[in-house]
Amino acid sequence: MSSTVYLDNPPPKYGDQARSFSRHLPSHIKSYFSGMLPIIHWLPRYKLSWITGDVVAGITLGAIVVPQSMAYAKLAGFSPEYGLYSSFMGTVLYPFFGTSKDINIGTTAISSLFIGQIFVTIESSPQFTSGEWTIHQFATTMALLSGVITLAVSILRLGILFRFICQPAIAGFMAGSGLTIVISQLPKILGVHINNHDVPYMVFGNTLKALPEAKIDALIGILSLVWLYGVKYSCKYLTRRYSKYARPIFYFNIARNIIVLVFTTFLSWLINHFGHMEESPFGILGPVPSGFKLMGIPEVKTDLLAQVSSFLPSMVVLLIMEHCAISTSLGKKSDYRIEVNQEIMSIGLTNIFGSFFSAYPSTGSFCRSAVNSKSGVRTPLSNILVAIIVVLALYVFTPAFQFIPTSSLAAVIAHAVTDLIVGPKSWIKFWRLNPSELVIFAAAYIICLVTRIDISVYVPVGLSLIVQLYRSARPKYAILGRLESSPTQFFSVTHPTMGHMVHPVAPGVVCFQPQENLVFENSIFFFERLMDEIKRTTRRGHNQGYDRPWSDVAKADEKDAEKPTIKAIIMDLTHVDQMDYTAFEEIKEAVLMVERYAGEVVHWYFVLNDSLPVRKSLLLAGFGTQHRRSGKHGPFHSDLNATVNDDDDDDNDVDEDGPRQDGSSDDGKNKTDVVVIEDVRRPPVSRRTTHHSVVPQAGTAGADCKNIAIVDVFPYFFVTMADAVDAVIANHALGQESQIITAPELPDQVHHSQVHDEEKKIDQSNAV
Repeated sequence: MSSTVYLDNPPPKYGDQARSFSRHLPSHIKSYFSGMLPIIHWLPRYKLSWITGDVVAGITLGAIVVPQSMAYAKLAGFSPEYGLYSSFMGTVLYPFFGTSKDINIGTTAISSLFIGQIFVTIESSPQFTSGEWTIHQFATTMALLSGVITLAVSILRLGILFRFICQPAIAGFMAGSGLTIVISQLPKILGVHINNHDVPYMVFGNTLKALPEAKIDALIGILSLVWLYGVKYSCKYLTRRYSKYARPIFYFNIARNIIVLVFTTFLSWLINHFGHMEESPFGILGPVPSGFKLMGIPEVKTDLLAQVSSFLPSMVVLLIMEHCAISTSLGKKSDYRIEVNQEIMSIGLTNIFGSFFSAYPSTGSFCRSAVNSKSGVRTPLSNILVAIIVVLALYVFTPAFQFIPTSSLAAVIAHAVTDLIVGPKSWIKFWRLNPSELVIFAAAYIICLVTRIDISVYVPVGLSLIVQLYRSARPKYAILGRLESSPTQFFSVTHPTMGHMVHPVAPGVVCFQPQENLVFENSIFFFERLMDEIKRTTRRGHNQGYDRPWSDVAKADEKDAEKPTIKAIIMDLTHVDQMDYTAFEEIKEAVLMVERYAGEVVHWYFVLNDSLPVRKSLLLAGFGTQHRRSGKHGPFHSDLNATVNDDDDDDNDVDEDGPRQDGSSDDGKNKTDVVVIEDVRRPPVSRRTTHHSVVPQAGTAGADCKNIAIVDVFPYFFVTMADAVDAVIANHALGQESQIITAPELPDQVHHSQVHDEEKKIDQSNAV
């Protein structure tokens, strides 16, 4: 005896999905809120052996955070203490809310540069010059509002939107920003007084003009750069030469920033203390207030808010983009995955609470996070030690900070961001991959040098979206054929290595494979290409003459007469996971267009994956059975509500314990073929389980089941291309358009219609 099992896998009903969602809603809410505090998951499993790595990384990072924070505050146009305030709050909060062990939140060069560009517009306003607005109000307003918006993005789980910012846009933005920062620090390094908040090319030109005015600051700044780069490249060489001393060399290399600042500060103190001069011969920071003198509830003035509101979206995009880029990169290097929305939440909370401590907007730092990772950090707790070092700096070392030379501080800034500037190798790599990638990268890079930094974010992101939309509107597709030597293997006729060995599956059969989702922006393109292929490989099914479309200007020749008529179309939709309404209408129109071209009924065969939206769309269009509503060439009757057993609605409900199985068997001793109809429905979508269909034991006891064939209940749906092609070929071999063979015949396998006849005979014999 043989058995054919027809699997029915209709989409779950909306009511079932809603009930499943409501049933699991409490667990989802619990998971949502527990995920907001990652520390409660990893802290109980903290190992004491990790303490050494966290302590070493914390001390190393603290030695970098203090000078960089003050330097970046000066870059933004603030006093040095504002940088320390910002870095303090980030290091305190991140261990509780962050999902990366490497990230350090605080002041960054790029965000400070943008804040400085915004501050230039505020500084020239009448309210600021009259004292109505203060720099403190500006800093806290920007921190508070950008934090609120960022927190809202996290709560609404909109972090996925930032996946649309492509890597070339980020790389170009970072490189252009790095070069902009270097140019903006040149006047301070050389000790010339020009407007360094102007566009970069103007700053560079004015710096060259003012070179004759360079002071002793130039000597300090240039020597600081020589030290910084000398130590960097010397340590790189020594690490290769003496690999067994790589660890101490690494820590010495990391300390080069603090060493140069300590040395130049000590030299500055000697000159100013024992030189008996009225003012310093070179620029110094000046008095730095100790402690959190400006801590308090942030004061947000409506007129100031109106002035800065246009910059807030750019500020938020910049903060999130910079943070997520470095956290994702470091997570991949250390084999862990960050939660983007949780990282965005940590930025938002840092800036909201930071506004109470007079901080300005801060985010994850590229440089410091990379150093933290290389220092052997094990958990985010290293940030707590960094916070302690920042507090010590605010309360203990502020008297010494006033003697830090501004030129050496500018050298530290310029040196820190040069790693962001990429060279010609990256340009060539983008070009070789795809010229459009280079265009996006170059747009971000160049725009940074000629205008505000926020515009260099929007333009490349816009370009990347345009490129992506174009690619989606003109996606890849393939015309499939099979190998003569291996008939079950199918390749594109344009395959770079196998294309010359690929042959059509059969005369008059077109195998078309869309390689993107069928959606509104590309569905017309796909079906136009399908019609082009049909017209290229087949001829019309009737004499053109009077019925030829007026727009068909191509002349028929003898070769066209030798072409076969179109018999069947195989759509390989294994790459398609979504099909929207536009594609739904287009494929129905394509059916009518093909049949007008062929002059007869043309069957459509579909190779599907496990996508329920695609299956649902095809069933709604009637492609499951392809029964006509009216007339020979009318639209198909919808198969969406078609079931194998239509007794009542209850038969179609989801069974929580598994699929419902119905079968029919013979009561007599006769060994006959049996068809088993198995209604397989998926469990609710929230239950992430995999169901394996079990073939019921149909038939009488002791009966031998020689072969079992499992096929789709809808005769035009297939799992593999080989099954679809064999069914098409078998159907044409029969020469009967109405009889459809839905799968390659196995031994003793029978068709659905034949089995019904056998069942009637069994019922009659049982009745007798």
